[in-house]
Amino acid sequence: MTFLFPALTLGFLFVAVPLLVHLINMLRHRRQQWAAMDFLLASYRKQKKWIILRQFLLWLARTAIAAVLIAMLCGWVGGSRLLSSVGGRMSHHVVILDDSYSMADASSGRPAYERALETLRSLTEGLAKADGQQQLTVLRASRAALVADDQEVSGDSVADLAVQTVTGDSRLINRLMSTAVSPLSIDMVPALRMGQELIANTPADETVVYMISDFRERNWQNPERLTEILQGLAAEDIDLRCIDCVDDPAPNLAITRVSPLPDVWVAGVPVVVQVAIQNHSQTEVSNVNVAARVIRYGAMANTADPSRRYSGTVDLLPGVVIDRLAAGEEVVRQFQVFVTEPGTHAIEVTIPDDAVAIDNSRVCTLPLTNPQRVLIVDGDDQQQGAYHIASVLNPGSQVQTGAIPEIRPSSFLRSATLEDLLPYRAIYCVDPETISQNTAVVLQQYVSQGGGLAWFLGSNVQPEKLTEILLAEGRGLLPGALTESVPLPLDEQASSNIVMVGDHPLTAPLEPLGDAAFGRVGLTNSWGLDTEDPRLAGTNPPRRVLERQDGRPLAVQHTEGKGRVLTFLAGLDPKWSNWAGDPTFVVMLLRANAFMWSGKSEATSRWVDEPLEIEFSKERFGQMVQLLTAVQDPPRVPIEMQAVEQAGGLEITIDPRTAEIDGAADVAALLTPGITEAWLSPLDGPPQVVPYASVVRTEEGNLIRADRAQMQRDVQPAVLTFYDNKDIVQQSTGAGGSAISMLLLAILGTLLASEQALAYWASYHTPRGSGVRS
Repeated sequence: MTFLFPALTLGFLFVAVPLLVHLINMLRHRRQQWAAMDFLLASYRKQKKWIILRQFLLWLARTAIAAVLIAMLCGWVGGSRLLSSVGGRMSHHVVILDDSYSMADASSGRPAYERALETLRSLTEGLAKADGQQQLTVLRASRAALVADDQEVSGDSVADLAVQTVTGDSRLINRLMSTAVSPLSIDMVPALRMGQELIANTPADETVVYMISDFRERNWQNPERLTEILQGLAAEDIDLRCIDCVDDPAPNLAITRVSPLPDVWVAGVPVVVQVAIQNHSQTEVSNVNVAARVIRYGAMANTADPSRRYSGTVDLLPGVVIDRLAAGEEVVRQFQVFVTEPGTHAIEVTIPDDAVAIDNSRVCTLPLTNPQRVLIVDGDDQQQGAYHIASVLNPGSQVQTGAIPEIRPSSFLRSATLEDLLPYRAIYCVDPETISQNTAVVLQQYVSQGGGLAWFLGSNVQPEKLTEILLAEGRGLLPGALTESVPLPLDEQASSNIVMVGDHPLTAPLEPLGDAAFGRVGLTNSWGLDTEDPRLAGTNPPRRVLERQDGRPLAVQHTEGKGRVLTFLAGLDPKWSNWAGDPTFVVMLLRANAFMWSGKSEATSRWVDEPLEIEFSKERFGQMVQLLTAVQDPPRVPIEMQAVEQAGGLEITIDPRTAEIDGAADVAALLTPGITEAWLSPLDGPPQVVPYASVVRTEEGNLIRADRAQMQRDVQPAVLTFYDNKDIVQQSTGAGGSAISMLLLAILGTLLASEQALAYWASYHTPRGSGVRS
């Protein structure tokens, strides 16, 4: 038996009271010698059996009344098993629990997910009181979404509870009550699909599907997949119930992006970091304080410290204030970070807490190297072009650009191998007269692996030969086939011979000035470019950066593999242009250098549900790695892992999806956004740390509610029944309503009436009409 108030079951001792009263009355009887009494005893002996039967029935009735009263006071809920054993109905209740990060919305004082868990507990308590056999299945949306792509995973292995019989034992959902909202941006489609699978495999007289969620507009803007599943469930006569856990949302801001701008990323050179903040509410927000700090992992960070959020040294950066953010607006701000020590560092940006706290903080890494070498090869004997490029990249004095230019003659490329070129971060080719087949193959390999390549093509170039070699065999080292040079017609009304094309990182610093920035650049000639050449089939389409004022291309950018290629069709030839002596050349060349370097740059963040890949050299490090996952509040729990040997060295891949399928207990830790530290074990020297940043998809921060009427129209002919979570909680904590309580009340009334009838039957009454006349 199961009782809501088990402490009151001691009251069942009260059933012995009627028997004690009877025994006490027996002890009070005294034997007296009296003739009239002897006559009564003789009559009693004749009717003894009937008298004992009446008293026994009366005693049973009074004992049963006491037992039923105590059972009602204790809240007996054990009748469901009894009723089901004699033919009660079996009901299957499938709960889809939304734990996407919008359920962290605390607009109403408590997080929506906390309300959802309270609703689940109340629902379970209500089912425990209900008649018949109640079976419960609970599927969290995050678990289903993580394994949705694996066709071999079944719904019962993903469900937190899979077709479990509901009793009054609260331990059934204890593990669920300790869960927290996930940092994932997901919908309920994968969980509903798995729930549909479990329903098909579970026979039941009645099936009810509960969707406990916040029902945001974002999830119902394209409801085709949801509609398909819900209509399929409704076709099977399944009751669909939507339990809403939030009220009207408060304003919510989200940091949607934090990343260093593409640049050289060299220690000792300032790096510009860009942060974007979006107002997800329908009202304007003003005076938003943006705080930033850099976490330095240098030579001083040589010991893992689980007691702190970061083992590195934290330095605060100057804050930024956003005056106003209109409804739905996204604002971008920039700030500089200056770190003198090479290595991978981290940056954290925060804004004040609001309705949803998880998107008020965002991180990225900042991998800084020592100054890198760049190769400059000039086909002209005087090497004037190489001199101009080297002067910009290494201006001398105390100005650092992060590049170490090396000027080499054309003969260097003829005999260069891939190993010779890989140490260079970028290669500048100025007026190459010829390129050999071997050189073209090596350059193609170099660019495909992330190297940067810039062509400055002046009057010394032989366009047909160069095109034939650089585009042969699918090599996409040019954005198109070079054609004959085309003189630029003189246009005295034009403000500039050069025009910028759209927004591009190379021209971003010059955009405020417009095309007038090139007003002093003279241009008389440039090579033509055929981007429709059939040899370009399968290559990435080129993008124009600069054009001549007559619309012909002048500077073109395209990608090849992981690398980036820039082509300047007028070169640095003074016969065609004086651009090398103009200030815009300095700006463009520095931007071009940063743009080419960024093709080989490391990723500065990853999504929380994407695999974390740690690669390192087996010649320098051992296989054991200590992992300190991101946390909001320390301490952190170290995880020891062993790397696997691969062709390029040692590697560890940590995939939250795989961990969820395998049932790993650290899935929640792997999904926490923030900085995860990987501590490597060098073969010689102290441990070295590499931080990795994981971030959330911030579209989940849009808290605008879906319209219930529109939701109902979208899923027709299926019918959705909506409840507020308060209604479910109140029904569970209300007084009675259970069929068992009503049954006990009816039994009590019957017993009370029977007890009165038996008491009247067992007692003596004078016949009507009899009496003593005076």
